[in-house]
Amino acid sequence: MNNLLKISRIALGAIFIWYGALKFFPNLSPAEVLATKTIDILFFNLISADISIKLLAIWELIVGIGLLFGFYLRWALILFFIHMTLTFTPLFLLPELSFTHAPFAFTLVGQYIVKNVIFILMGIMIYKNNFDKSRV
Repeated sequence: MNNLLKISRIALGAIFIWYGALKFFPNLSPAEVLATKTIDILFFNLISADISIKLLAIWELIVGIGLLFGFYLRWALILFFIHMTLTFTPLFLLPELSFTHAPFAFTLVGQYIVKNVIFILMGIMIYKNNFDKSRV
């Protein structure tokens, strides 16, 4: 099981590096518009879209590198869980982008958000394997 969890950690890290890297190039990330609109709402339009997408890219790269190589894994997982929590905010803040018929029929954007449940479960397993002393 340990090898499977290590492979899961590496795969999740690679995904985060990929997603983060795409955000450095305008209009290349399919999540760019969703991310900048969400950040605008969460931070009351105080951060320009150009800066917010770059900050998100850096955040995702830090998480990805931490997961991929196991560097500062506890901190990488903390940032990961914060990020994952925030990825669900568009379901509430931007329902017109997330649903065709709320709350049951998701748009492609909504499906993109909800798939993060799997990422969260992977993160929990990685955390438990590395830091939960009560595990068997």
